[in-house]
Amino acid sequence: MILDIETCGRIAINTFRSVLIGTLTGVAITIFANTVSFMGNLNEIHPALSLLLPFAAYLTMLIYQKLGDAYRKITVEAIDRIHEIENPELKLNHGKISPWMGVVAYIAAALSHLSGASVGKEGAGVQIGLSVGELLSRAEKKIIPVHYRGHEDRYLMCSAAAAFGSLFGSPITGVLFGLSFATPDLIRLDMLYPCIISSYFAVIISELLGIHRMVIPWFAELSFNVENLVIVAVFAALIGLMTRLFICGLKAFRDIVHKAFGSKAFSAVVPSILVLIAFIFIALFTDDMSYSGLSLDILYASIDGRGVPIYAFILKAILVFLSISAGFVGGEVVPLLVTGSTFGYAFASIFGLRTGAFAALGAIGMLSGGTNLPLVCFALGLELFSYEEPTLLFAAVSIAYLCSGETGIYQHQAMALKNKLAKRSEG
Repeated sequence: MILDIETCGRIAINTFRSVLIGTLTGVAITIFANTVSFMGNLNEIHPALSLLLPFAAYLTMLIYQKLGDAYRKITVEAIDRIHEIENPELKLNHGKISPWMGVVAYIAAALSHLSGASVGKEGAGVQIGLSVGELLSRAEKKIIPVHYRGHEDRYLMCSAAAAFGSLFGSPITGVLFGLSFATPDLIRLDMLYPCIISSYFAVIISELLGIHRMVIPWFAELSFNVENLVIVAVFAALIGLMTRLFICGLKAFRDIVHKAFGSKAFSAVVPSILVLIAFIFIALFTDDMSYSGLSLDILYASIDGRGVPIYAFILKAILVFLSISAGFVGGEVVPLLVTGSTFGYAFASIFGLRTGAFAALGAIGMLSGGTNLPLVCFALGLELFSYEEPTLLFAAVSIAYLCSGETGIYQHQAMALKNKLAKRSEG
């Protein structure tokens, strides 16, 4: 079949658009990731910076209070926008996405990591990517004729794919994330090609610019046999239940804090003071300062054989609960990875199993239950964790997802999907 000139023109424009999204997002994510790393190292060198936790929480609260809650909900706005573009009959009353939202997320996340709050970086990173996509979408409306313009969801999905892929150096994971983060029950195969281009270009550009990423140490894997499959299945079910407890506990704790303290200022400052107190007690009790911030050293130690206390996942969960309740910005993906890996280490230590393998499976399994994106986490296990036994890995992410229920950090996915189905049933 010979393509006509118009079709070739559309393919060329779509390819250029995806390359541009991937390139600019890769640059933005590199700056962001290196900033987070710098701020975390600064806090590690000067632990006294953790005394800034209440001030950082209060300043973050003031920023979002001044700009409006919509600036904190850019991912929610993007999910609604994608659903509404797919189904024009939906009226989800979403707000506008401003390119400045990414700048605000960058500043707020930098403050969080400078002060040592126990949050991640991928949530703010995806928000930065979505802001880049929105900026390019607005520029296109002023430059390209209407006939050749791409839908807004193209920009949002490609930029999300590029951001996630470049953050972890995992292009396939980025592609799957972009295709499904808004609708986990439906993978948008019509967006496969542009998401591939954007994610791979973002990863390549970020590598060339020297992005700082986590590097998972080597560990002894489990071989596939019936015995290991049964053990992994039981463990994955426990991880799924623990993820459900973690997400529900996080939401309940956040609601309790907000109801207990009337003003937003107290809702931010009081939990941040508790974070500081808890961190001081944990540091004195364990003689370990690495429970603050991303806690990547704890993740690595649980995998490479150095080991962590069997109660490490409880200590980390406490700091995560308090930090997120205080309104610190960053994300929940890395905290889920760290909590899952330390739980996996504890499980393996108690039953005399391979600690590294179960720490890795625990990290990926808990992320699968927390995001409700098992295929994304399966790809992340292959790419980031270099897990070479796909059968056990797939069993772990699938069972953990099934046992975690509908709760997740991207809870708005389910709400938007229910709205979509409700509208269809009415029609």
